[in-house]
Amino acid sequence: MKFAFLLLIPLFALMLSACGRSGSSYVPLVASTEIILPDAVNSGDEITHLSIEIEIENYRLALHEPAAGAFIGAYIERDAAAGGIRAFEADVNVSHAIFAYTMALDDEYPMLWVLENIALMKMPFIAVMPAAEGPVYNLELVRELAVNAGRFNVPMFINLFPLTVNHIFTAEEYIHFFRQARTIFSEYAPNAALVWGFDAENIIEAMQFYPGAFAVDWIHMTVYNDVDIRGRFNDFFTHINFFYFAFQREAPLMVSTAVSHYTLENTSYFIREAAEKIEYIYSGLQAYPRIKAVIYRSYNDAFGRGSKYAVNSMPAIRDAYAAAVYSSHFSITMDDIGEGYATKRILSPFRAVMRNSDFYIPVRALLYDARIPYYQMDADVQTEIAGDMFVPIADVNRIFGMDFFVDMQRRMLVLR
Repeated sequence: MKFAFLLLIPLFALMLSACGRSGSSYVPLVASTEIILPDAVNSGDEITHLSIEIEIENYRLALHEPAAGAFIGAYIERDAAAGGIRAFEADVNVSHAIFAYTMALDDEYPMLWVLENIALMKMPFIAVMPAAEGPVYNLELVRELAVNAGRFNVPMFINLFPLTVNHIFTAEEYIHFFRQARTIFSEYAPNAALVWGFDAENIIEAMQFYPGAFAVDWIHMTVYNDVDIRGRFNDFFTHINFFYFAFQREAPLMVSTAVSHYTLENTSYFIREAAEKIEYIYSGLQAYPRIKAVIYRSYNDAFGRGSKYAVNSMPAIRDAYAAAVYSSHFSITMDDIGEGYATKRILSPFRAVMRNSDFYIPVRALLYDARIPYYQMDADVQTEIAGDMFVPIADVNRIFGMDFFVDMQRRMLVLR
């Protein structure tokens, strides 16, 4: 599917205004309902906002995608106190389905680390950076990497050349290289899901580097949550909402994240705030059905960001992390990899309304999410509510032959 970049510009503005609040009391956009006071519309009207979900049947699951829920994982390579996978899991009292590792393309393949993952029934996730020397786009080294990745025919992920804020790539060459790598991995490592990823700070620029849905199995974003000198964080879901609504149709999504409990700015610790932030993040992510894996980056950075992210360094943070991932939504074993077909659930960034007892769908959701051509939108059935244009659900189903129904238990309109 071709990526509609131009449609995302107004969408980005919408999300920034809707999701820019911070604090642990904020509810993510897709999980929220909102009451508009009667004086915001016609006097006496009561307006309730509902989320919109579009069900796509007979969706073929991507490589290593769980049919429901999300895998949890951890990155402990830079955590000096972790003591290996087994020791780390015992320390935090959490089992994980994925463990992550970073290497350069010209590094020796981490065979022993991969074997440790295999022995413990974990899925390796390897982020591969450009080679330290020689050409950036070295297909011979990519072929060597793919041969090693396919050696044991076990489920794994290869995050090839993630776009950091300091990346050295140009879009045209990068896309061509990634598509060539796709062909190589399909031949030598069909067991390895190819991941395209970027840092949250780089998301706008990263869009022009997108290789296309046919070239990637998963899409990944890294979001750091650094505490400031007052114990506050930028809102995590500002990044997540834009990432999610931009790419949810393209591939299953992966998020790597870390929450700091220390800032070098005034050498202060914020243990309680960090614990609450971890719980808030993992709870909120459960409302995003296309986010299929969450990896926590557990380490302390004494030089770069000057922050401490390790979940095993403070008992309160360790306990908060264990409690946050203790949910039926999160999968702790690769046995939950799905096979064949499932229902894919797409969430709209626009929300429906219930005015009194009648339900209305925003025109923008019909255009951008239900993909109804603009020329088919009849102005006679549209009505303005609080400054936006809507169509009654009955007219949508009648005119366009759709099957929207109301799920009041989840506060959602669903299109089957």
